[in-house]
Amino acid sequence: MSKTHLRTSLKIESALLNAIALHGSENIARAIGIDRSQISKWKKTHIPKFSKLLAAIGYEVDDEDLRRLAKQVAELLIKEMRPDADTPERIDRNTR
Repeated sequence: MSKTHLRTSLKIESALLNAIALHGSENIARAIGIDRSQISKWKKTHIPKFSKLLAAIGYEVDDEDLRRLAKQVAELLIKEMRPDADTPERIDRNTR
């Protein structure tokens, strides 16, 4: 695998893992009809392989999409850490 494909596959993998974190493993597992534990296994085995496959066939993730997804995950994590707060601190909600 070339360095370009490797870089692309890592971006895809990051996007997939962040999306899973954003939506929740349990919700995703329920939506596709599998046990939640399978999602955890997939994170280690299938998702890296799927990411390489997608990179090899030319699928790419836009950097802006990655930034937006990372920001959403950060907001979710901050809310979970501070359940009493209505909105997370230091996150500019107007840049979505």
